Amino acid sequence: MSSNRRDFLKLSACSTGATVLGGCTGRWTQENSSDSLPVVATTGMIADMVRSIGGDAIRLTQLISAGVDPHLYKPIRDDIVAIVHSKIVFYNGLKLEGRMADVLGSPTKSDRVHVPLSDALDPIDLVGEPGTDAIDPHIWMDVALWSKTIPLIRDTLAMRIPERKEQFAQASDEILQQLISLDEYGVQAMQGIPTRQRVLISSHDAFQYFGRRYGLRVEGVQGISTVSEAGLKRIPELIELISKNTVPAVFKESSVAGKMIDAVIEGAADRGLKLKIGNELYSDALGPAGSGADSYLGMMKHNFDSVAHALSSGRKP
Repeated sequence: MSSNRRDFLKLSACSTGATVLGGCTGRWTQENSSDSLPVVATTGMIADMVRSIGGDAIRLTQLISAGVDPHLYKPIRDDIVAIVHSKIVFYNGLKLEGRMADVLGSPTKSDRVHVPLSDALDPIDLVGEPGTDAIDPHIWMDVALWSKTIPLIRDTLAMRIPERKEQFAQASDEILQQLISLDEYGVQAMQGIPTRQRVLISSHDAFQYFGRRYGLRVEGVQGISTVSEAGLKRIPELIELISKNTVPAVFKESSVAGKMIDAVIEGAADRGLKLKIGNELYSDALGPAGSGADSYLGMMKHNFDSVAHALSSGRKP
């Protein structure tokens, strides 16, 4: 294993050395000097990248807490105040933060800029939901794709604080190298799963980019948004898929209720199929402080390891 691969997890959620109010995850504000640039990020995945690039030059507020579903998150008064007093707002876009759309997408008369990271991607990079005009917003699930957002963060910060341009460039280069190593780790981890068993079934359809990049068929009980209703017909469809491909495990997600996966397991049991539940996956939010998944790098490594371990083994007789 190369030293680069061994070291890719050195980038931690609290690596900047700044004081963080509220811990490494959850709704918090990074406390730097009073003249640091006030910046807002919606999700933990975005905040982790922005914080790691911006360092002590910014005062960052993350709006959506660890374990909270961004599809359903509704902004509170403190969120609006943080946005109004910020100079940059980084968000995912593609309707991930659906209930914040009016706040994030509205024009502003101030010098504040709103930056959807999905703007860094070419339309050809994006995945659509079959039968609809919806675009899958879970772009961070492909590490190579997520890497394309780093220059947008770097350049946006440099435009506001040009005297820190070199600092932002150096931090971005370091992050990109770690993301390259993490992506390689994911590719290798999935290669250990028997071809027939490379089927990832989870609570909602958050892993299409993951599956496309790392070679798995992905199926969710719900669609790309947790707002969508899970159709009852999905349960027997998924059980048939499990039976045909000898899929040994299914997965719940940390930010989504797991009752539909329980229904899949119960339905499979009625057909004599004993499924395992793999380690809980992190899809729409980072893990809590101390979980090992409280940074983007840790979150994705956890997902790679959990999927590879659960799907590599045989199904219980």
